[in-house]
Amino acid sequence: MARYVLMVAILVVALAGTIAPGWAADWQAQVDELLAMGAGSERDALVDEIATSGANWQDVAAYIQEIEFPAIAGGEAYLRENLCLDDVTRPWVLYVPTGYDPAEPTPLLVALHGGVSRPEIRAEPLEEVRDSGYTAFAGEHGMLMAFPFGQEGASWWDEVGMTNIRDIIRAVKTECNVNDDRVYMLGFSDGGSAGFGHAMLVPSDYAAFFALNGHMGVYSLDGDLPTYAPNMANTPVYAITTFDDELYPSNRMRPTIELALAAGADITYYEHEGQHDLTYGDVEFPKIAAFMDRHPREPLPARLTWETARPEYGLCRWFSIDQMAIREAADWHRDYNTVLVDETITVGFVPADGYAGEGILVGSVVDDSAADDIGLLAGDIIVRAGDCEIIDGDDLWKYKQTLQRGDYIELEVQRDDTLVPLSGHLPDISGYLLFKRELPSARANLQFSANRIEIQGSRLSAFSVRVHPQMIDLTHNLVINVDGECVYDAVVEPDLAYMLGNFLASRDRKLLYVAEVQVVLP
Repeated sequence: MARYVLMVAILVVALAGTIAPGWAADWQAQVDELLAMGAGSERDALVDEIATSGANWQDVAAYIQEIEFPAIAGGEAYLRENLCLDDVTRPWVLYVPTGYDPAEPTPLLVALHGGVSRPEIRAEPLEEVRDSGYTAFAGEHGMLMAFPFGQEGASWWDEVGMTNIRDIIRAVKTECNVNDDRVYMLGFSDGGSAGFGHAMLVPSDYAAFFALNGHMGVYSLDGDLPTYAPNMANTPVYAITTFDDELYPSNRMRPTIELALAAGADITYYEHEGQHDLTYGDVEFPKIAAFMDRHPREPLPARLTWETARPEYGLCRWFSIDQMAIREAADWHRDYNTVLVDETITVGFVPADGYAGEGILVGSVVDDSAADDIGLLAGDIIVRAGDCEIIDGDDLWKYKQTLQRGDYIELEVQRDDTLVPLSGHLPDISGYLLFKRELPSARANLQFSANRIEIQGSRLSAFSVRVHPQMIDLTHNLVINVDGECVYDAVVEPDLAYMLGNFLASRDRKLLYVAEVQVVLP
């Protein structure tokens, strides 16, 4: 059979030059045009035209994998913009390292800042990135860097912000020669929480996540997203906490790490002296670089486990949960969760950026917080807390160090040229679930070998398998078994239109899937 297929391929190549002169150049020009187009009906029509032109999918795949990228000066940061889902155009910054060669696939660092609950975007994004330690790290290790900017309504854990990150990665891959197997997410505080969240929801682009002073539960608690610790088994997470972090201290975060490890998560975890800062950077950043070197992405893992309650987060690598069944979970399907005690001393507001006067200008107030209860408003300037005069953030931090949960607090604010006293109580100590559980989830444990995929499913109703020729021998049947029952047994036919559409959505030259098998279970 293999010899027959080879002979047919040779015959097609031989005939191409005699029957259809210029045909290859035609489809190559169409692919070039396609790759430069934005989404829309015209692009879809061109995909169909290429797919029906007689072009061979292997030739098109090889052509895409050898895309030539334009030269761009290294050692520079470039300001870019992205139109987000909420129709707001937001800046982001592309950093290109010194010595960047557009002919060489280059690692990409996705760097995420903290403080994404602020109402405004940073005033000077380009200057902020140029001065960032992330930029120095990327430059030292020859990495491209994408630096998105988040804000209230476009945080790292809402649809607008998560889609913005995804779009920016696609934009970098369109402009620069990115090594698809070496895309890393690194962030601090809210950016560190994003590492955990992306590992549990949308890991397919990434080789590893670096969660610095983050909280594993933020995507669930603040984003109402369905997150599951076992999902971190698929992509390594490198996490760091500090003992005196006023937001996420080691003693409170340690139980979440232990829970995730018990669930099978691939987490490397370190604790350091320090507060909510990167004072450990000189020690840890060389170790992070070495970890990146040792951990490229495994694009077609032979084993996967995935759990979701919402189909939009059903995809992990080559497998997608498309529909959940309404029934009892399987006996082996355990929910890994725990109750955490919240002792954090927080008033519940976000300072405004760019304020240079004395006191602290309130940018926004968190709903249902102590600040909300006592009547603090955006635009207020906090000038006193208890008996402490407030000149800057350090003064407020010192005041908070004197408080415990449930304590009475007094603030004085300047509001429209008037000094206004505010008072109330901090919330009492409370417990909360690490992961919210509002909907039943489906889970699948998978392994493939020799054209056979074995699936152990719980509440699994419909799923899809993306087919790659390095994963499946396309000349033989693909067999899929679910809980020991065969649900698919057939040869998979490559689909050029699918391959092109999937590539345009992902811009991943390493994972040119040629077909998708969809299965609905009885």
